[in-house]
Amino acid sequence: MVKRPYRSAIRRAQAESTRSKILDAALKLFADEGYAMTTIAAIAREAGLAPETIYAAFRSKRGIIDGLIAAAAPADIVANIQGAWAAKAGDPAAQLAFLARFATEFWSRNDALAAIFRQGTGDAEIGDEWAKRQVARRDLFGAALVDWPGGVLRPGVTPDRAADLVWALASDELFHLLVRQRGWSIPRFRTWLTQALQHELLADPPASLPSGR
Repeated sequence: MVKRPYRSAIRRAQAESTRSKILDAALKLFADEGYAMTTIAAIAREAGLAPETIYAAFRSKRGIIDGLIAAAAPADIVANIQGAWAAKAGDPAAQLAFLARFATEFWSRNDALAAIFRQGTGDAEIGDEWAKRQVARRDLFGAALVDWPGGVLRPGVTPDRAADLVWALASDELFHLLVRQRGWSIPRFRTWLTQALQHELLADPPASLPSGR
């Protein structure tokens, strides 16, 4: 008997709904209780599912973390960043404004996940993953900035130092401190980050933007 397409579509939709419930429950518990203290049984209770369903979908707690990472940073995210950067070639100020906007939007969506990793840096299961992704983020900025022609960067700022500055200023830590703890609005942070990147890196930064609210 040939399976009816609509039945397959329903099963796929049900499986995706179950995965979403698990990821939402895990994200909440990891943030509230910490990764190490959260059990599969607790995630199952929070999601209203059986533990066996969790194991069938993700196999382990680490599998759930991998699922959260995949949801936050899909496989094509680096290619999309590189494409948007290349589209603004010849306009370093616009490229930095793009990075500021991207970082602000990314951390506003994924601040809770970043906090879980920061809190779990001593955990062998996820600490190495966070360190690896920090290195990859720094390398991405370094590869982007190395192609800028001479005279773009401020005197004394090398491409290597410029990459360090972008990596630090556009980090989840600064977003969390200023937006979540100090109450800055998203537009205010994005404007500040744009100006900070441009003024720290560029020999001829544009005029200041409105400060936002």
